[in-house]
Amino acid sequence: MKRIKIPVILLAASLFPLISVAQETGEITREVRLYNPFKPSLSKENKALFLPVIDDTAEIAPLIGYSITPDPFIPAYELRTISAARLEPDPLPKLYKSYVDLGFGNYFSPYARISASTLRSRNGITGFFAEHRSSLSKLKLQNDESVYAGYMDNRVNFTTTRFFSRSALTGDIDFTHLRRHAYGYDTRIDPVPDVDKDSLRIGYINPGAEIGLWSTRTDSAFLDYDVKLKYDLFMQNSRFFRHRGGAVVNAGYDFDIFYADAQLSYELYKYSEAIDFRARHLFSLNPHISRRGSEWSFILGFSAVADGRNRFDPDGIDPPEYKTKLYIYPDIKFNVTLVPRFITMHVSLDGEYENNSAADIFTLNPYIIEERPSGAVSPSGELYMIRPTDHKLRVGAGFSGSTGESSSWHLSVSYSLSEDLLFFVNDAAVTGRGLLPAYDNGELLRIKGDYSLKLNESNALSAEALYSGYRLELYDHPWHIPAWEFRLNYNYNLRDKIQAEASLRGMAQRKALFGPMLHAGETDPTVETIPAHFSLNLKAEYRYTKLLSFWAGISNISNNRYYEWNFYPSRRFLFMAGFSYSL
Repeated sequence: MKRIKIPVILLAASLFPLISVAQETGEITREVRLYNPFKPSLSKENKALFLPVIDDTAEIAPLIGYSITPDPFIPAYELRTISAARLEPDPLPKLYKSYVDLGFGNYFSPYARISASTLRSRNGITGFFAEHRSSLSKLKLQNDESVYAGYMDNRVNFTTTRFFSRSALTGDIDFTHLRRHAYGYDTRIDPVPDVDKDSLRIGYINPGAEIGLWSTRTDSAFLDYDVKLKYDLFMQNSRFFRHRGGAVVNAGYDFDIFYADAQLSYELYKYSEAIDFRARHLFSLNPHISRRGSEWSFILGFSAVADGRNRFDPDGIDPPEYKTKLYIYPDIKFNVTLVPRFITMHVSLDGEYENNSAADIFTLNPYIIEERPSGAVSPSGELYMIRPTDHKLRVGAGFSGSTGESSSWHLSVSYSLSEDLLFFVNDAAVTGRGLLPAYDNGELLRIKGDYSLKLNESNALSAEALYSGYRLELYDHPWHIPAWEFRLNYNYNLRDKIQAEASLRGMAQRKALFGPMLHAGETDPTVETIPAHFSLNLKAEYRYTKLLSFWAGISNISNNRYYEWNFYPSRRFLFMAGFSYSL
């Protein structure tokens, strides 16, 4: 340590008063010395290494020695019973007992639909359904005259089914009521008889009932059967009506090498006295055998129909004669997969006996009527006497498949030879309000195709088209039937919350036969041309909740005039909106 003294001037200046006072007072004088440790410092220093490093090229390889001595291990086995796996079914969607659908549109068009049914049950199910559609509006004809063109469709159905251990018993009661007005006529006629709307009203009621017993066995080792008894009344008024009763039996059995099934049916038609038609008996038998492989399948059978009915002379000279005629058609179908999951080929050879019953024809064409000189209309017995169409032989072929998991397509071609093909021509007796059946023999070529594509979970497209080519013996055209028609559809679904649909429909021009009007001095019939028609339709639904939704629809946005039948224009732009509610 180095002794360091405080500078003399500073120390003397600070201690002088004390020394003077000490000398005067005689106190002891002490000397204070301060020591600090020595801290050498270098202005420039650099440390070469923190630790010594030895660089050596010699490597030491570790040597490890080991050995394996086998020692047998015998585990102890303990047997335990494996319990059966418990499979839980997927949860079923919730069902609602009933729903109500109500709407209203222009042309004063109310709409209502009600449905109610029991929920899932092992014992049975019961349901009720009712629907109403109507319009109380007027339409303009070609001469700009507004005529009443109201209509009404009502349908009520009640059904119940009781399940047993091996079968089920079902009962069905149905009621249909349709009403139309014969508002169309040839606007070139002047003057037109003045008639009120009640004198132009036509319609029918059609109550019916059916009871059936069918097998619920899923084991193919047992006979599969379905037996039905049915009855219905088709009635236009107290003078024109018919009763129909019948039975249908279906049975099938699996013989391992093939499956055999057959259908036997019988129908009895009884007519009112105003209809000059004897009771009609209609029998049919359709046996088949079929087999299916992994990439092919076939059906081999035939169809036999025996029809006992009044048959009229085509020339109208001889009186009607009651005859029973037998019709036999082959029924052969073969399918083979050409490219698995992508292309399947279909080939068929068959025929068909088309009954053309009064109820089916009225739904298609309600204007088979008698027009009096006063202009009023009434039901016609001609509706009950329409001849069946005999498709003697029909050859068909086609392909179907898919271009991916979200698309499918189908293309088919058929060629048939037929007798008594049914068409309709305007009755020229008074004003042309009525339509009469017209028959012809000929050949029919049909080409049909459809395609559907699901773009994603929200968007889907579909399209279908039909071409019909007729070659007839008597007529130059198939009256009121278009040569082609098509439909394009686009569907949008946003998480089942908003659903929308846009469709474009079109059909080719059609030909209609009218006349000659003898009272007007005409000697040759007139061929009318009904123009081609295209319509764009939109529908949308917003599901506010699972119970309540609102919907709206627009039909024929282009506001084109469309003629369903010659002289009968339909409604143009139609808007309807409403809501549905589940209970």
